[in-house]
Amino acid sequence: MNLERAFRLSSILLAASGFSGLLLTGAMPIGLVVLGLSGLLVSLAHVFGWGADWFIFKLSRGTWNVLMIVAFLAFGVDLLWISQDLLPAGVHFLIILMVNKLLNLQQRKDFLQLYAISLSGLLATAALTVELWYGAVFIAYLLAAIWTLLLYHLKSEAEEVQLAWHPSKGPVGAARTPGPITARMFWTTNGIAVGAFCLTLTIFFVTPRIGTGYFQKNRVERLRTSGFSEKVDLGVIGAIKLDPTVVMRVEFPDQKGPVAERIYFRGAAFDTYNGRSWANSLAKRHVLGRSRDGDFKVSDAAPAGKDPAGFRQEILIEALDVSVLFGVSFVDSVKGNFLILQADGMGSVYFPYPPTARFQYSVYSTPDHLLKEERTAASMTYPAHIKEHFLQLPDLSPRVAELARTVAQQAKTPYEMALAVERHLQENYRYSLEVGMELPVSPVEEFLFTRKTGYCEHYATAMVMMLRSLGIPARLTTGFLPGEWNDFGNYYTVRQRDAHAWVEVYFPRSGWVTFDPTPSVAVGASNPLWTKVARVVDSIRLKWDRFVIQYSFRDQMAVAQGVRERSDQVRVRVWGMVAATLRWWATVRTWFDEFSRTYGVLLAGGLVICAGIAGLIVAVAIRGRRWAGRLQAGLPTARQVSAVRLYARMLRLLESRGFGKPPGATPLEFARHVSREWAGVSSFVLPLTELYYRVRFGRELLTPQDRRRAEELLGNLLLAKR
Repeated sequence: MNLERAFRLSSILLAASGFSGLLLTGAMPIGLVVLGLSGLLVSLAHVFGWGADWFIFKLSRGTWNVLMIVAFLAFGVDLLWISQDLLPAGVHFLIILMVNKLLNLQQRKDFLQLYAISLSGLLATAALTVELWYGAVFIAYLLAAIWTLLLYHLKSEAEEVQLAWHPSKGPVGAARTPGPITARMFWTTNGIAVGAFCLTLTIFFVTPRIGTGYFQKNRVERLRTSGFSEKVDLGVIGAIKLDPTVVMRVEFPDQKGPVAERIYFRGAAFDTYNGRSWANSLAKRHVLGRSRDGDFKVSDAAPAGKDPAGFRQEILIEALDVSVLFGVSFVDSVKGNFLILQADGMGSVYFPYPPTARFQYSVYSTPDHLLKEERTAASMTYPAHIKEHFLQLPDLSPRVAELARTVAQQAKTPYEMALAVERHLQENYRYSLEVGMELPVSPVEEFLFTRKTGYCEHYATAMVMMLRSLGIPARLTTGFLPGEWNDFGNYYTVRQRDAHAWVEVYFPRSGWVTFDPTPSVAVGASNPLWTKVARVVDSIRLKWDRFVIQYSFRDQMAVAQGVRERSDQVRVRVWGMVAATLRWWATVRTWFDEFSRTYGVLLAGGLVICAGIAGLIVAVAIRGRRWAGRLQAGLPTARQVSAVRLYARMLRLLESRGFGKPPGATPLEFARHVSREWAGVSSFVLPLTELYYRVRFGRELLTPQDRRRAEELLGNLLLAKR
């Protein structure tokens, strides 16, 4: 492919990559989509010569200028009356500008303007979406941009060379004229693109974060949720039980694998039931205090029954139409990139207003735990405010209380009563979402005595009413259960269909304890391969949201601190290994020196003897048996070894007094040196050295008298003072 065609093709692909991002957002009118695609196809046809003369509009510059003025006026109308938003109106105007330039790529400035338009389209896409596919669009744009800028530079050089040609100097040499696009240039340019992408990632993760952009704050559409406002009608949760929309993704950084079979992500709680709907009479909120570490403390004093072994969650939640924050029961503290948090009298945590975009926060929770003494307590004394709010009953049929007493008649403690009611509802009623949209006059009585089928709200409401009729404080809680465990990313994916209602029962010392009367529902079988693929994609999406969309300055500091801690650990380990190696080497060296001082002569003699033995064996083989007698003569006797040990003891005593034997000195030279420096021990050192010579080398026998004499000399040497 020649330079001109490659340059035009890369310019069009650059514009197409920017346009594709806008197209994938789904925020463009169909008319502009058709207009943009038509402009790209016509420009491609012109590059490859597919009837280009028929496609390209032959309009004058003045006509195009008039059309652009009209387009600008349309942009004003769009901004003021149609879109009423700067970003979508600007995107519509960008598409018109792009089509204009695609059909008028003649001069150098036209290409530069097209590049600026494509970059603006990429930036507008970033403001319109946070989806995973934007990463692919960005990579495609980066690759096309590097190719385009490189070819633009080559084309500019070629044009300058042509302009520099002078008739007197002849035509431009072929060596100075850019040739066609070769395979080497193709792979080199792609390598540069990969390097630029890596550099871009480095800059992204190193550059300080400044938060979410202005345009992004209103681009994400909030998810409609049910069951988490201050008033909840029976039936609202069942309406979303078939919605697979993802609400949040929850990681447990300190856990490996699923935390438990049933994880309750608590949202809101309700205490007042009027016979048809639930309300929160303790909805008045107070601002939570914030610690120096940025933690919002939800509760100052935990009940005695709370399990001290809590766990931490990292939650990435979508933009919802409610302000409640979710966390595993029960939330102790919350940490995130926000200034204010509030809590109501039920322990639920709220934003002051519903968030406008997805965000991430951390939650520390401690699960409930019923104390052993309250499991067996026959009666309990409840505080006045608990009885005031959590024993309220609407105007119900006496049959509800009668059923509760019948179910709990064998129970002896409040805990056993709660278990009996829970078990009765699980075993004698059927879970179903097909209960009709019409709300009966008394939903609880309809559920308990007539229909005997329903979903979580019916079960939870019935259990609360039955427990309250028995004098046991209870409340209804809404949230999500159980979520789907993603084993590729090690997190829970929580969807709208996981919305759930359950019961919390109060015990004076243990606090609120979770009960769930809703029976388990079998999950329909799905394609295993498709499920795995979906989990992999969702795991990649979480990483995209976590490390790209939600990446913040706090994350940078955490990464920097983690790198520093790991480097410190590596340094400590390396130095520990070096120190251990040095200690080992010092020990080996000390042992070797000690061994050399003690057995060095013996070892040397042994080596010499071994060498002599080998030589004797060879000599015997060559010359016969006449050397056999000499073989035995070279072996040291036990008495010779004793003389060596006595001499070694003398050397150690002298070394302790500061007289170390040099390796090159003979025993006699060393003895004379010691006698000159320390005359008081010459009468001990010289006789011991002489004895060593006689026995070790003169092959004389070491008699018992000689041994006693040597021991006396060593004793005197030990007592000698310098």
